[in-house]
Amino acid sequence: MQVLCKGVTIRGVVEGDVVPAEIIPELAVLYVAGELPLDDLIEEHPLADIERAAADSLAGRTVKPVLVFDD
Repeated sequence: MQVLCKGVTIRGVVEGDVVPAEIIPELAVLYVAGELPLDDLIEEHPLADIERAAADSLAGRTVKPVLVFDD
């Protein structure tokens, strides 16, 4: 009811409202040039540490936890 009374607008965003066919090649060029440090955002965790990986993500200690499966 608060939304109706205040006249608030709710807007969803998917992929930042960009066109994937345009932005993905641009991001790839930036990455290859070393201007988009994606590797710094990733932290690998062994599968056994899945709880720590989730906790690190929730606490903001890592941006993208990646679980590594051993063969």
